[in-house]
Amino acid sequence: MTLTIRNYRDDDLEALVELINTADAVDQLHEGTSVPELRTVLYQPDSDPHRDALVVVDENQRIVGFARLELKLAPKQNRFYAHALVHPDWREKDVEEPLLETLWSTALERRDDLGTKPVQFRAYCAAHQEDRVALFSSFGLRPVQYSPHMVCHPLDNLPEPEFPPGTRVRHYVRGQDDESAIETVNESFADAMDFAPSTLEEMRHWVASPSFREELSPVALDGQEVVGLCLCTVSEDRIRLMGRRDAYVDTLAVRPAYRRRGLGSALLLASLHVMKEAGMESATLYTDTDNPTEAIRLYEQVGFREVWRWVTYGTHI
Repeated sequence: MTLTIRNYRDDDLEALVELINTADAVDQLHEGTSVPELRTVLYQPDSDPHRDALVVVDENQRIVGFARLELKLAPKQNRFYAHALVHPDWREKDVEEPLLETLWSTALERRDDLGTKPVQFRAYCAAHQEDRVALFSSFGLRPVQYSPHMVCHPLDNLPEPEFPPGTRVRHYVRGQDDESAIETVNESFADAMDFAPSTLEEMRHWVASPSFREELSPVALDGQEVVGLCLCTVSEDRIRLMGRRDAYVDTLAVRPAYRRRGLGSALLLASLHVMKEAGMESATLYTDTDNPTEAIRLYEQVGFREVWRWVTYGTHI
């Protein structure tokens, strides 16, 4: 058995989608994707998949593993995230360990370019993936963040949203709302320990993704300014693997000056109502247990329940 690690090439995209969906059919982590969706992830602004992404191929040049290193620049500490995935048939053959070693070495090489600010190396998995937990621990990584994966199913008996007086609500409009939306997101999460601000270019790249759904994404306005939003996506490949029509709540954000008025729950409920009208059976999201806005309580009040928990492991480098 000969395995080779090499850098990602553009013609790997379809094989990587097949790998990701094959793994998700086994893992049931709701990570299914498509070629356009994966392209959106790999070709983000200021990223280079030919430098940052790796594949593992067997003797027949079949891709059996995939990994990429993602750098998040933040005010308090910068972070390298190691994303890795191995075909279910190869998980007993120590494929992920050399991938992680390679990403670790690359992160160390790039560490000096990031100045004196603290830097962490991180990797993540579901809490019940015991083999991966053991692997991360062997690298000296320790739990640093817990992120409940929550589901609202079915979308029945939802209360009507009650928006604060003076706010106007409509669905997101690409191009028109991008700048005000990214300001809202960055302002809303500025007090979160691990938040990395996004740029307008990154926002425009993301809302151009085929999975982003304007009609499922309400925004609240004060005058012409976006003061809150609920941005949602729908992936048909993810739906096929899940076996039900599910929408994903990617971002729920309210500017600090507009909090404690019920705006967050109203936006989320408005989105859930539109999802149901569009034929969705459920909605999924994940949050952090240390979210300073007490988001978990809001989600539970609306009807979300924790199904499993993502755990991020990390160490300073």
